[in-house]
Amino acid sequence: MRLLNIFAALSGALALIMLVMVAHVLALSPENAERMQLGAFVQLFAAAAGLAIANRAARLNLIAGAMILTGAAIFSGTLYALAITESHSFVMLAPVGGITLILGWITLAFAKPGA
Repeated sequence: MRLLNIFAALSGALALIMLVMVAHVLALSPENAERMQLGAFVQLFAAAAGLAIANRAARLNLIAGAMILTGAAIFSGTLYALAITESHSFVMLAPVGGITLILGWITLAFAKPGA
């Protein structure tokens, strides 16, 4: 579970960096700024979930946490890339990330809550 904790913390840090960049560094259109913010908020909430799940011992918790973090990374990364480059090359990855994120939350529903 230590790796889940590390990846969740780094994911949260990256989400906050993206929020700061969209607010102070990047000159984006309002539409692209909203994309960046959505990606950052999804990633930030997934990171918080990952940190909470990292304290659980059952294997299904680890799988759920990994799915949530991976799905958020794919979804958010796609939004970041689209907002910054305005290239639609990777747009089809967003649903993959979103579905993985949702399945991670559903998996968590069946995981043992105890340590």
